[in-house]
Amino acid sequence: MKQAKKTHWLRTTLLVLIACAVVGTGISAVRFITNPSSPTYASSYIQLTFDGAASGVAPNGHQFDMKDIFCEEVIQQALKEAGLENRYTAEQVQDQLSIEGDYPADINQQMMNYDSILDFNANRTVAMKSFYPTMFTVRLYNEFDKTISKADLEALLNGIMASAKAYFTKVYSLSTQSEAFSFDLSEYDYSYQLLMLSTSLNQTLSYAQSLYEKAPAFTYHGYGFDEIVIRLNNLINNEIDRLNAMVVLSVFSKNNQRLLLDYQYKIEYLSIVLKNRTECLQQLDKLNNSYQKNEIIYLSNADTWTKIDGDASSTYDKLVAKRKELADSITRIKSEIERYTMLMNDVNTAPSQTAEADSSGESIAQNAALLDSDIQYIIENYQAVKNDLSDLIRAYNDCTINDSTVQVVPAYYFSLKLISFAFIRDAFTTIAPLCSLGLMVCLVLIIVSRRKEQKAA
Repeated sequence: MKQAKKTHWLRTTLLVLIACAVVGTGISAVRFITNPSSPTYASSYIQLTFDGAASGVAPNGHQFDMKDIFCEEVIQQALKEAGLENRYTAEQVQDQLSIEGDYPADINQQMMNYDSILDFNANRTVAMKSFYPTMFTVRLYNEFDKTISKADLEALLNGIMASAKAYFTKVYSLSTQSEAFSFDLSEYDYSYQLLMLSTSLNQTLSYAQSLYEKAPAFTYHGYGFDEIVIRLNNLINNEIDRLNAMVVLSVFSKNNQRLLLDYQYKIEYLSIVLKNRTECLQQLDKLNNSYQKNEIIYLSNADTWTKIDGDASSTYDKLVAKRKELADSITRIKSEIERYTMLMNDVNTAPSQTAEADSSGESIAQNAALLDSDIQYIIENYQAVKNDLSDLIRAYNDCTINDSTVQVVPAYYFSLKLISFAFIRDAFTTIAPLCSLGLMVCLVLIIVSRRKEQKAA
């Protein structure tokens, strides 16, 4: 009889525990489905391996921020490509987009390192430590529409990544120089035509020189940025300078009176600048003469005093350098004033230019036609150089921003499932207390039953 009762209570306890486990599993499943501990999302990542990526510098030399790349324009394009532009807005999707850079585990410790200002080691250097991630994890959560399918969420994120890569390529590639020279030079006097051409040529030359310094070994179809620099220098130093000399020496102008007024205006302007800089130089001389050097600073630290040599000498040296710079600029301005004065005298003494023959018997009209022809020759050669430079830049962009330097991984879908470690973990936190409670109840009933048996005996 006792053995039968023991078997009965053991079977009852097992059934109670099983029932608690089933109830706990059911409660966990309902809670897991209606309120998951981790949201559903599609995830991808983008990795940058081009030169400068680890410093946060794009191929065009500008700083970049990946969060700016995933802008509304990019998301709108992705919605259009995925066929979802009528279902969602760019703002809805953007709010559920997460971009995170991958940082080292000890980044906080590295960034918080500092040097004490009381470290008077002569070799002490102060460095600003910074870290720019080259891999970024991008996640698109389904909070904007929890009913969106797995395929649509992945397709949308893949579209966003492709659009972001295209946007990065467009914004951070080197700009080309293929646009045509847009000025109608015929409306300007010859000196201004040459000035505008010279300015544009020098701007392109400066850009080509910076590209050559950035990529001296890069070539395309047998030529590199150095050849562009040589061709531009030839146009500036040979053609432009030759025509400038012709215009100046021959006092060649479409309107001598207008040219005189222009020279007069430049002389008056430079005279005002000269006066102001001369006054600044005088004030700077007074400051330099009264400046105190070799200042000493004492810092109190508890019961001790620390002697620090001041930087007054360094400041004085900067003032002296500034004075030299100011004096040099005054010399240049005086030289410019003298040059424009001589040019005015040349215009005043030159014979009146008409379409008829000049004193040497040479037709002014023929000279004008030759000058126009030479200017057009420079424009055509300049455009040819710009076209070749653009081809070089496009080839360089293809080498710096491509599928190997800007890598994008296809999106994958993440959603918690009932058959998963996450669900087992959550279910255990519910089942364990219920089973403990059921076991306690069974133990109490067993004890009560045993006491009744003892009293009956």
